[in-house]
Amino acid sequence: MNKTLKKVLMGVVAPALATLFVAAAGWSMPPGDTPPDPQRRAAHLAEVLELTDEQTVAVQTLMTASFEQAEDDRERLHSLRSQLLDQPAAFDASTAQATADEIGQITSRMMYRMASTRAEIYQLLTDEQKEIMDQMGERKGKRGDKRRGHDGPMF
Repeated sequence: MNKTLKKVLMGVVAPALATLFVAAAGWSMPPGDTPPDPQRRAAHLAEVLELTDEQTVAVQTLMTASFEQAEDDRERLHSLRSQLLDQPAAFDASTAQATADEIGQITSRMMYRMASTRAEIYQLLTDEQKEIMDQMGERKGKRGDKRRGHDGPMF
């Protein structure tokens, strides 16, 4: 590889990729050191939407199942992020690209799972509750979710 191309990769592309990887991994991580808690999130929805006992149990079940399905993905993202941050002196573009591709696949899978779970919860709601949930998403989308680094409706 010629020296100019190497300099471009090391000086521009590598830091840009590293920033992208860290940001993508951060989207799936909880803010700070607080572990994600599907029961707390379900309780919040139950309170805000005034869910019935039956709805509350169904929401807790859906959110817990989604959380458990995502556990391996969260652990793998953490591992990949560590790998990327630990290699600045021995940066290898092909390894970094493979890692970025895997982060993208995992992030995509997690986003799909989150959207799917949200849709399943939405189907359990009355029309009034759906209206409230829609308003929650609109408010959150307008202010953005600064803690997690993305915009859009979330639980």
